[in-house]
Amino acid sequence: MISNEAKKQAYDQLRKLTSGRVIRALGIADEDVEHLSLGGLVNILFLMHGDGGSTGNFSVSFAAAVELVGMDLMWLQPEAKPAVVEPEAQVN
Repeated sequence: MISNEAKKQAYDQLRKLTSGRVIRALGIADEDVEHLSLGGLVNILFLMHGDGGSTGNFSVSFAAAVELVGMDLMWLQPEAKPAVVEPEAQVN
């Protein structure tokens, strides 16, 4: 059985790798995918690249990720980070 700490480490690494691939493929910013679950990111990767086999077999890849991190982390919706609001410049 995989410890909770090992699951979290695997989750962090898988999320970093999958979000990086989605960001590069779509030419978007990190902030554009930060709200997506790991499961959502994996699905997007296979939607974009799955037909060529470059990402492997979806069922096998997804099942292995779920086995590593568990279903709860796989579908965890990351909390949105609050936007930084700059104070308005004072006009005299």
